[in-house]
Amino acid sequence: MPLKLRRALRSDAEALTDIMQRSKASWGYTPEQAALIKQHDHVTRDQIAGQHVIVAERDGQPVAYLAVEPMDAETLLIDHIFVCPDHQGNGLGKLLLLRAEDHARQHRLSRLYLISDVHAGSFYEKHGFETVGTIPSKLVPGHFAPEMEKRLKPNVHELQDLSLTVSEDGWAFETQNKAEIDTYFKAAQQRIPLLWNGRTLKLTGYAFADGRFHGTCTECSYAAFLTWRDWGAPDLTTHNLFGSAILRSKEGHLLFGVMSERTATAGQIYPPGGNLDPDDVTAGGSVDVRGAIYRELQEETGLQRNDVVPGSLLVAFDGPRISIAQVFDIHRPADELRTSILTHSEASEEQELSDVRIIRSPADLNDPAIVPYARYCALHLLEKASAKA
Repeated sequence: MPLKLRRALRSDAEALTDIMQRSKASWGYTPEQAALIKQHDHVTRDQIAGQHVIVAERDGQPVAYLAVEPMDAETLLIDHIFVCPDHQGNGLGKLLLLRAEDHARQHRLSRLYLISDVHAGSFYEKHGFETVGTIPSKLVPGHFAPEMEKRLKPNVHELQDLSLTVSEDGWAFETQNKAEIDTYFKAAQQRIPLLWNGRTLKLTGYAFADGRFHGTCTECSYAAFLTWRDWGAPDLTTHNLFGSAILRSKEGHLLFGVMSERTATAGQIYPPGGNLDPDDVTAGGSVDVRGAIYRELQEETGLQRNDVVPGSLLVAFDGPRISIAQVFDIHRPADELRTSILTHSEASEEQELSDVRIIRSPADLNDPAIVPYARYCALHLLEKASAKA
């Protein structure tokens, strides 16, 4: 049964109200309290329009949802998070909480806040929330609903050790959704004719601690990856791990590419890079991420190994995406590099880049088209350089 995440529509109001009321009713309220919930608690069309509301649907039917909105300059309010009783216990609540974290980070918010139901505090505690206060419960006289928060940790780290291996097992998402993947990719090719269904590697397990990243990848089709990505990365076992080349000019400026209409990420802004594929697997069975980064560097920018000096190696966690980012120092002015890269891209068959953006200061990172992991890495490097100055 395919699980998909999508933005809510105004027309979802009735279905989301039903999810909320059924979920609350399953928490053991008395018939009188359940009647009050049914009378007063509703999801409105205006709420859907005014908040960021994500729906989880299985086989086309909504089964859970998340509603969030900014609360202040650092805080994202989780207003609603509900899962149908017959779909609880399958990780949907955890998945939606992770997507709330993603949304907060995308909007540079560092704190999640919610008022829990009196019965649900332990669920949030299990996922890193702490109680910071209480308010009287409107439904259960004499009881108090916990006010809870979660502070988001830094998501860019310097790597001391990196190792990836490849599993011989197939990717469960691909085998379980083969027909839907084929249909989805054919439609995507009609929109973007240059899409090619090659083979790629996705991360299906990892551990990270003290600067050491160890993981396992699984081979799959690009069609399966694209479907997984566009369905909202609906499982908790898989991440899109890829390599990025962060170019730093002689002035200390960073250069990001603006993706062209010929790509599946048109208009987005991020460092040169790309997916890992089976050609990146060595004879010993490990994945050569650095080699993949050098390959993408040459293909997208025309720069060769002897044109760059490798600096620090970073890992940036961005929801279902994980970027392994190699910093490259180049003793050339940023404007000259930009011209050279654009000339290379225009002459290439792929023409992946429509422009190159020069990042001189944090103020240059305000464009919403800059993808979160690219912003995280740039802020990390610019702040580190500023601290040294």
